Amino acid sequence: MTLGAILLVGAASPTTAVGQQTTAIPGCPDVGPVRSLVAEPRTFEAVAVDRRGRLLVSDWLGNKIEVIDAPGAAPRTLASVEAPGGLAPLPDGTVLVGSGISAPALLAPTFGFATLFRLDPDTGAVTPYASELSMGNGVVRAPDGTVFTSNDLVPALDRVDPDGTVHRGWYRETPANGLAVSADGRTLFANVSIGDTRVLAIDTATGTARTYFRPPDGYQNAFLDDLDIDARGRLYAPAYFAGQVWRIDTDGSVCAIATGLTLPAGITVGAAGSAFGADSVYVTTHSGQVLEIPAAIPRDGVR
Repeated sequence: MTLGAILLVGAASPTTAVGQQTTAIPGCPDVGPVRSLVAEPRTFEAVAVDRRGRLLVSDWLGNKIEVIDAPGAAPRTLASVEAPGGLAPLPDGTVLVGSGISAPALLAPTFGFATLFRLDPDTGAVTPYASELSMGNGVVRAPDGTVFTSNDLVPALDRVDPDGTVHRGWYRETPANGLAVSADGRTLFANVSIGDTRVLAIDTATGTARTYFRPPDGYQNAFLDDLDIDARGRLYAPAYFAGQVWRIDTDGSVCAIATGLTLPAGITVGAAGSAFGADSVYVTTHSGQVLEIPAAIPRDGVR
């Protein structure tokens, strides 16, 4: 998400920020037309499917976490959380919520102004999970219970061990935005949204990083926002200023599963057995939409 993107809007519009596209990103084949599930005056940020198959969304400037029980249902408020960001479901059915996507966390991450909360989607109860973080922008949980949280403008990616120990600034080479973890837990994928725009692959054991994907010419300022991964390791990323959503395959190839969107910010792949289909991708926007992209996930990548 993107406090960073909001700050950059004053300097560049979505059109000028992307620049002259010298290499067009092709459309992905066989993807269905985008469907609007919700359209309201909100700053919808992160999105996730909980264990009961409901869609949870964070409203950044509205300071709320909302739930959509099924496609077509209106969102209803679950809980109040100040400046909420990333969402990460846990095996017990609760959901981690990043909080503190605000100027203090952005400008002074070393002071640890951000907090990670645990939300019970059934009761709306919110309890602290970890504190003194740099920012709760992207949030992801690895299979071993380790949690990572990101700061999109300042090099301060935090790690929270399964025992609750916080390593603020565990990775400091670049800012990081959207996060996703490989199925084996060995690789943390992270979007670098500004500067040398790309997706990093960070070794979760050593913290060493390499460039996994770099956009083609003309998309250096597309501002890659959130990130998710399917069962086959394909990555899905909203390109905030480009108004697109990309699928990045394991061979480094990229295609667009949606174009013409307004400020796409959050993303999650659907879940098998839920009302939010396993072959679809769900996207939130800072223009107040929750969108479904049907048939965006090849059948071998169903979660």
